Amino acid sequence: MRKPNLLILILGLFVMCSSGWTGPLFQSHRKSIIRRVTYFKYPVQMSFELNGQPLKSIETVAGSERTNDSEADADWLNHLTIKIKNTSGKTITWMLVNLLFSEVTKDGSVAMHQIFLGVDPDAPFQRPELRLAPNETFEIHLSAKHEEIKHLVDVIGSGMPIENVSKVEIQFHAALFDDGTRFETGEMYRRDPNDSHKWIKIDK
Repeated sequence: MRKPNLLILILGLFVMCSSGWTGPLFQSHRKSIIRRVTYFKYPVQMSFELNGQPLKSIETVAGSERTNDSEADADWLNHLTIKIKNTSGKTITWMLVNLLFSEVTKDGSVAMHQIFLGVDPDAPFQRPELRLAPNETFEIHLSAKHEEIKHLVDVIGSGMPIENVSKVEIQFHAALFDDGTRFETGEMYRRDPNDSHKWIKIDK
């Protein structure tokens, strides 16, 4: 008499598995690093390490996104390192890297954490000096930013645990150079000689 009940249980498990159920026994360990595909020439090259080792991943390109998928545990962001190599031929004295978490939203906005490095003479904040020479590499260990990111995800995600985050988009947004020029969102600028607070795009 128990065979029909057993059959129903087996069929129920099959339906849950085939329909993409993501309970603890079937949860995916796939984590994704996303970058935007662009034709702009960037002054740096980015690479990544996980647990101190070069990221082993499968890269796919779809539309305007380049995605690196890899297998990692729930604490992966705490063990992720962003490596930035200066390929500009000039010394970088300040830079801004944005981390966007598309799974964490509020009122239509995506959670974003900004990482500022070096001294921006136009900003009032005091930060350690940065002088990243050509061909040198700077490492950003997200373990040092983990509590800030965890708080961001918790607040914007209305209590969402950081362990549920499986995607991060990494943007190299801006940089200042020792020759007084600036890179931002794919373009190079120089200061306006008539107004030091304004920037003029450099024609290519």
